[in-house]
Amino acid sequence: MFKNIIIASFLYMSIDFGYSQSSKTFKEIGVMAGPVFFQSDYGESGDFENYINQNGFSIGVFYYITRINSKNFGKNLKYRLEASYMKSQLQHYGKWVDPNNKEDFANQLRAMRGSVSTKNLGFQVEYYPFKTDDYCRFCVLFNPYVSLGSQLSMYTSEISSSLGPFGTPETTPLKFSNSRNATAITGSFTAGFGVRYKFPNEISALIFDYRLQHYYSDWIDGVNQDKKIYPENKSNDYSTTFNFGYIYYFE
Repeated sequence: MFKNIIIASFLYMSIDFGYSQSSKTFKEIGVMAGPVFFQSDYGESGDFENYINQNGFSIGVFYYITRINSKNFGKNLKYRLEASYMKSQLQHYGKWVDPNNKEDFANQLRAMRGSVSTKNLGFQVEYYPFKTDDYCRFCVLFNPYVSLGSQLSMYTSEISSSLGPFGTPETTPLKFSNSRNATAITGSFTAGFGVRYKFPNEISALIFDYRLQHYYSDWIDGVNQDKKIYPENKSNDYSTTFNFGYIYYFE
């Protein structure tokens, strides 16, 4: 369903841009930044401490296009093209790394460290249910929205251990013996919501954007255990991001 929505949006832009003679195109540019929480095979799934501590930052630029025709079709939609960068530090948290556990497996988990960074190019469709017109200098608008999109990501993963070179039996838990440092490309699906506030008497706005990004690969963090042996490793890597940004409206 989500893929069909994205395809339909691309078709709409192509048809409307090519054939509508009575429509207007509005453009905006902006910057954004905020914390990212990366969820992967590090740590205990469902543990709040694990969720909070697997964090990093995200920064990016984006470009909006809004196409409104004579019948006001499209006034509730904005199309966002963007480029962004994300980096997160990773570590094991939860009951399996309890300081009182002196087993080799627990010691190796406590010593294991990781990092992941991604460079992203993507497209997002935003739907504003209450949008009327935010392209006037004297409008004051506080508009929520929901979004769907897709990203192409180049990721780099790095794994190390404070016990020594990672990958040896002395430093590496058997469960993570197939882990690897890598740089590769994958896709992802995004969904989110946000709100923008347009300054009075200005042609600029502030934006808050929450996003869930689900990758099409489980190798983003460099770790991917065999799901038949370790059924707890049941989902691909994903991240949640809270971005704050500034938007400038072209006149």
